[in-house]
Amino acid sequence: MLLIASNRRVVSFLVAREYYESRWLRPFLDLIHCIPVKRDGRDLRALRAAAQVLAAQRVLGIFPEGGIARSDVRRGLGWLVQESGAAVVPAKVMGVHQYPSDWRTWATRQRPRLRYGVPLHFLERAEPSEILGATMSAIATLA
Repeated sequence: MLLIASNRRVVSFLVAREYYESRWLRPFLDLIHCIPVKRDGRDLRALRAAAQVLAAQRVLGIFPEGGIARSDVRRGLGWLVQESGAAVVPAKVMGVHQYPSDWRTWATRQRPRLRYGVPLHFLERAEPSEILGATMSAIATLA
């Protein structure tokens, strides 16, 4: 929500399919053109839809870890940048604790802070692993 509120443009996100299927969340997710994605890390349909968002020069928010509170990095970001040539603007949300329960996370008073880095531009021939590594390094420096 902080990323959406801090931008003048609509930010679309890849959203776990189970959230997208929620009756009370879906109208909001549709409003900002979110893309439902399977959590197994192999959802090519979602990646193609994300590439279309970038081709239309819209903003796509991606958690390279595959979610808000995960630590393993997924390769989709590298592929999307390689395919689209889009710039990457690193961002880091700090001061938020993700609880096992989404309800508890939302109900607990927190003091989030958001920092943006400088846009990263990559050469056409940049490898997805290079794109991902540079992006994660840029995010790490935002502390």
